[in-house]
Amino acid sequence: MARAIITDPEILLADEPTGALDSKSSAALLDVFDDINARGQTILMVTHSTSAASRAKRVLFIKDGILYNQIFRGNKTERQMFQEISDTLTVMASEVGDYVQTNE
Repeated sequence: MARAIITDPEILLADEPTGALDSKSSAALLDVFDDINARGQTILMVTHSTSAASRAKRVLFIKDGILYNQIFRGNKTERQMFQEISDTLTVMASEVGDYVQTNE
């Protein structure tokens, strides 16, 4: 991650950036992402971590290669995002069929 960050890219692609990290290191990395994003850089993160996703401004859910749902942060707190992401994942796991739902 450090090599990618120091090049100051317009878009930072992060595939499971917290996957091999403990919770303290994950939080520190996500804080760095917040700082980078605040400077105007876009971060595209693929993650299975609900905690990491709950810090995003926008979360896309992909199921069987199709956009299933998306959540926009808006004025939601991190805790509210976490809950909405968890709820969506629960529905996705129990539902058959594909659809796109927009929660703005």
